[in-house]
Amino acid sequence: MKEGARQPEGERAIVKSPRVSDNRRMQSAFCRALGLCVVLLAGTAHGGDVVQLDPFAQATAGMAACPAATPRIYTPEQMRAEAHVRVERGTRCALEGTCEPGGAYALDAEINEHVRAAIAADKRFANTSIWVTTSRKWVTLEGCVRSAAQRKALASVVSKQPAVERVFSALKVGASR
Repeated sequence: MKEGARQPEGERAIVKSPRVSDNRRMQSAFCRALGLCVVLLAGTAHGGDVVQLDPFAQATAGMAACPAATPRIYTPEQMRAEAHVRVERGTRCALEGTCEPGGAYALDAEINEHVRAAIAADKRFANTSIWVTTSRKWVTLEGCVRSAAQRKALASVVSKQPAVERVFSALKVGASR
């Protein structure tokens, strides 16, 4: 029907609701989340396999006495519970319109690498041993630093990296085992 033309009596105009795009975005996010759940559950079909979900990397190795950090590993039972939690988060952020395409965890590997590279390139942290884990744009730092000031500077550098929403520091001053 042309603009300005009158609609014949008895016929209803088809008007696209502005919520159609919201529904499509929600359906798309739900499908991605459901796909993640299927992949996570399928990965546990081998019996006692364990899986590492979140990106984990060592950024520096300047303190030999610092105990090595280990990535979070999931058993099949933990994986099922975590898959449920991640699907809920994906659905919530899709409904709120706050997550990017691919969901809350889509950029984690890229963020983790940016953070790792930034720490490794900063000479102030050459004498530290730092491991980085990223989950839904939240970065966790583990390892050892030489001083509280160095720990604070490290958290500041990481918080300024692209797409990082939060920084959690589990850094120890010194290298006590």
